[in-house]
Amino acid sequence: MNRRDFFRKGLLWLCYVAGGGFLAYPVFSFMAFKKERKRTILFHPHEQAGDIHFKEGAYLIKEGTDHRVLSARCPHLGCTVGFDSAAGQFRCPCHGSVFTRSGKWISGPAQKDLHPIPATQDENGDIQVEVNL
Repeated sequence: MNRRDFFRKGLLWLCYVAGGGFLAYPVFSFMAFKKERKRTILFHPHEQAGDIHFKEGAYLIKEGTDHRVLSARCPHLGCTVGFDSAAGQFRCPCHGSVFTRSGKWISGPAQKDLHPIPATQDENGDIQVEVNL
């Protein structure tokens, strides 16, 4: 092997390695470097008037004078559940899981309750919630 062939093969292998790294990066970054992002949601006093209010991935449920916040993500595969006001239940549109108004699992493939989210109320009357995205 002469000098020219050596450099040509070396350059070719360098291109293979760089191309493989370029193609493998999205897969490895998805599997290993997943960042957990959080978003802060504020429910203002005028949004707290109804029984159930949805905002950006969370449901604010009024129970008398108290408030409860539930995640809108189905525990089965993460679809956003909707509230059926006629039946008074949360329903997952993807696979049909059904939850009570308090978030308890009734039927469907989820087999877990909706995740409760801790909430704080500030001096202005806003209810603050941190939701994982």
